[in-house]
Amino acid sequence: MMTKFLFIKNKLIKLSFMKYIFMMMLIISTLITINSSSWMNAWMGMEINLMSFIPLMSNKFKKKNSNSMMMYFIIQAGASSMIIIMIILMKIQYINKMNNLMNLIELSILMKLGASPFHWWTPKIIINLNWMNCLLFLTWQKIAPLFLLSSFNYNNSIIYMTALLSCIMGAILGINQSMMKLILIYSSINHLGWMLMIMIMNLNMLFYYFLIYSMINMMICLILMKNKFNLLNQLFKNNNQNMNIKIILLSLFLSLSGLPPMLGFLPKFFTLMLMLKNNMLIESMIFIIMATISLSFYINPMLSMLILTKINSKWNNKMSFILKNIFSILIINILIIMFFMFPMINNLM
Repeated sequence: MMTKFLFIKNKLIKLSFMKYIFMMMLIISTLITINSSSWMNAWMGMEINLMSFIPLMSNKFKKKNSNSMMMYFIIQAGASSMIIIMIILMKIQYINKMNNLMNLIELSILMKLGASPFHWWTPKIIINLNWMNCLLFLTWQKIAPLFLLSSFNYNNSIIYMTALLSCIMGAILGINQSMMKLILIYSSINHLGWMLMIMIMNLNMLFYYFLIYSMINMMICLILMKNKFNLLNQLFKNNNQNMNIKIILLSLFLSLSGLPPMLGFLPKFFTLMLMLKNNMLIESMIFIIMATISLSFYINPMLSMLILTKINSKWNNKMSFILKNIFSILIINILIIMFFMFPMINNLM
């Protein structure tokens, strides 16, 4: 019995050690792609990134996870193979079709990114991941493709159309979703539209947008992981406990929706300012309407947490505590907005 226990313990230690190695490979591969000076090095970094993220997706408690791993591998490998074929054709100076080659490389990177109309595979994958992998999938895995698109930036019309489609599809498909992971992935597609639009106009603003988006997503995923929330009705069942967590989640979802005076409002506000400065009036209206629609599915978790709260004797005692929490959260958000506002204004000027 003792030997069996030691064997299992050693096996678990080896598995955790291997996960740390794959995590380091994931970070290094993204850095290779960012610092690459040629398309071949960038492709190699993305391939290492793919082969290090797939083992991190594995989970012995979920049998369907292997389907997600296989689907992720097929999509990413297909996009990578298209990129390497285009790179080889460029190397042999296939000049007559050079514009088409560049466009196909751009479309392949957008497929790896999961932007619309290539977004269909992302919900099928994220639904079987744990929360830490969801966080990596929503934030870290977007860094390398976004950097390549921003440095490449060959055909802005493709990025422009993809940005509009991502904003519209992310807002519409997120309505009436009951799983927290699906809400976050459709929110990610919607935010990706904003990021691609701002990429055309100002790359420094893209960095600030992605940084704020990643911070908010990280806090949401960590809270949901700690409390094991996967569905909206679980927030309702947990109504009379953890009032502090509910108020923090409320502020985070409001911030993700871009509602003032929360932190997430700041990058959207500056994106709209840049769009109006570039005479994108119709696009600004579309983005504002889609942001309003997306606010409806951000409100769903808040309805489950606060409006449908069961009335009991504890509520009155907690009311002053809640008001103090809301006030402190608002003050913190305003201070953070002021901290980020000055460099963003300098970039706009």
